[in-house]
Amino acid sequence: MTVVEVPQWQGSGSATAVRLAEGAALLGDMIPEAERVRIQVAGTLKETAERTRTALDRVRDGLVVTVGGDCGVELEPIAAALRRYGERLTVIWFDAHADLNTPDSSPSGAFHGMVLRTLLGDGPPELVPDQVLRPEQVVLAGVRALDAAESDFARATGIAGRSAPGEKTAALYIHIDLDVLDPDVFGSVGAPEPGGTLPQELVEQVAALAERFEIVGLGVTEYEPARRQDHDLLATLVPELVGLCRVSKARQVERRAARVWPASNLEEHEGWLLRHTPGVKRKRWNSALPPLHRATGVDRVEEFYRERETPLRVQVSPAEHHRDLDALLAARGYRIEGETSVLTASTGEVIAATAPAATVETVTDRGEWPRIFADLDDHLDSAAVGGTVLPHTVEPAALLTVSDGGRVAGMALFVADEGWAGIFSMATRPEYRRRGVATALLGAGARWAAEQGAERLYLQVEQDNKTARRLYARVGFVRSHTYHYRTRP
Repeated sequence: MTVVEVPQWQGSGSATAVRLAEGAALLGDMIPEAERVRIQVAGTLKETAERTRTALDRVRDGLVVTVGGDCGVELEPIAAALRRYGERLTVIWFDAHADLNTPDSSPSGAFHGMVLRTLLGDGPPELVPDQVLRPEQVVLAGVRALDAAESDFARATGIAGRSAPGEKTAALYIHIDLDVLDPDVFGSVGAPEPGGTLPQELVEQVAALAERFEIVGLGVTEYEPARRQDHDLLATLVPELVGLCRVSKARQVERRAARVWPASNLEEHEGWLLRHTPGVKRKRWNSALPPLHRATGVDRVEEFYRERETPLRVQVSPAEHHRDLDALLAARGYRIEGETSVLTASTGEVIAATAPAATVETVTDRGEWPRIFADLDDHLDSAAVGGTVLPHTVEPAALLTVSDGGRVAGMALFVADEGWAGIFSMATRPEYRRRGVATALLGAGARWAAEQGAERLYLQVEQDNKTARRLYARVGFVRSHTYHYRTRP
């Protein structure tokens, strides 16, 4: 995660706009455990935008949190996200104002009221990005003060009637102007508007988005420090919002893995995904995956598994986010087991790092999959998994093998889904290890994933499997998050 601090105030029309520079620094201080980049504000908005773009070009993959400063600091971070995700990106604009004016329509002439319109391609020419948003990529939230020209534009383009991301959405950028909050609760902004959102309502809305989408960027802007109680409110609110955005990627990976390689029986309850697969002993298909936010309802989870005479088990994932739930389960007597790391990688990087070392074949006859799986998987329930779970793997999927003299030496299952591909059941016979079998499977699978449009890969590996972790690191995988299971005897 990277925090980009842009103490720009020159785009604001507020009489107290100079406070925004201090506000940017204070917001950055509220976000621990992040690499921090501070942009030196230049003499013009264009120059500051160029400096911001240069800094963003150097940022590593991961969540980018931009703290301002006026809303104009969002110009380059959103443009960068658009260049990467294209039509799959949706911008959620939490703001009391729509910021849809143009230089001709703006009553104040202040750029912070034109930012979203500029991102849509109609703003000061020197600030319009090379690639611009389409109206269907914008959702307004909390907006309650529009000028007449803004209202006309929002209605004409359909923005006014859009309340949720479209079907093509795979990534979100969330913009938060703090004037979206009700001024009776938070007043340290330059343009307060009555009837705003309460802090907990904002958290709930962002949590709902993080449950469904990967949030790739977050902007928090327009903080003009004026009251101690406002600072205290933000000191709790900002880390909570950042935390939700940060784990949204992990949440989507876990939900995707549960969807593409599913348990036999699934039930949703208050955000929990309850999984049960008769005859299979493995934890993934007989455990509950908690919601990202407010993981209540544990009693119903326990009832679900008691009814099926199955061990009570929760997959605490992401473990970094669910410390309170983990403590609750520990207090109820649940023991910890199965500590696992989830790794992700760029498909292109894996392809580049895996020169073919063995011939890899694709098993086109899915009827053969259970036999091959049971032969190599080496678990007591391998036949049950092969016969019960494997046939329900969603398409597109590919079982890849490396053989020697007609005998399968190694296998890997790849399943593609909405820009990602999961890697499951990586297995190599002991006598064929350290001979390039796993590397060949990873490379061939990455090439197959690229053909399916999957730009990223994910897999799970037990934390004590140091050999496998070294292999995955060598070809470009990095840790996304960890999880473990809590099981009640």
